[in-house]
Amino acid sequence: MKDVEILKLLSITLRREKQILLEEELQKYGRATNWAIKQILKLHLSSRTKATEVLQDDFSERYDKRRAYLEDVVRTAGAEINRHRKLAKTIRSMRDKTPFFKPGRIIHSQPIVRLDEKAVTLSLADGSLLPIPFDKRSRNRLADKIASILRGSKEGVINNKYGRIRISWNKEGFADIDIRAAKQDSID
Repeated sequence: MKDVEILKLLSITLRREKQILLEEELQKYGRATNWAIKQILKLHLSSRTKATEVLQDDFSERYDKRRAYLEDVVRTAGAEINRHRKLAKTIRSMRDKTPFFKPGRIIHSQPIVRLDEKAVTLSLADGSLLPIPFDKRSRNRLADKIASILRGSKEGVINNKYGRIRISWNKEGFADIDIRAAKQDSID
């Protein structure tokens, strides 16, 4: 996706059961990303594909068997390592320290997370689905853009009109949802 825009939405306040599931998923993603960061640095893995191949077996035993989940974690770990290295050039206190991914957000791509006109649905490791509905105000504000992204998409097929989706947890019981989508003029 060359021309990219970020669609920012809010979720409704989630029920307590959904909040617990989402918080568990956020913690798991944070632990998995920090483990991947340590392994990438320890084994001096330079490419995402190489890191995915090397970490596959240990990762599936520790965290999740899905390869797409590992690919998302490795991609996030690589971004965190690069961000840390750039900051370490100017901030002396960050030098000689291991990068650290702060829990509280997850960044997944399809098929682990799916976009719908009213919600984002997160697939969990046990095969269950966790729908995170959009609040009415943000959904109505971006309804045309979401409809154009979903136009012509089929069930079970990857929709190339949107990329990774970031879900950030707010302590108040709702989540911020950022969708990386192709610009409108390149969609239509």
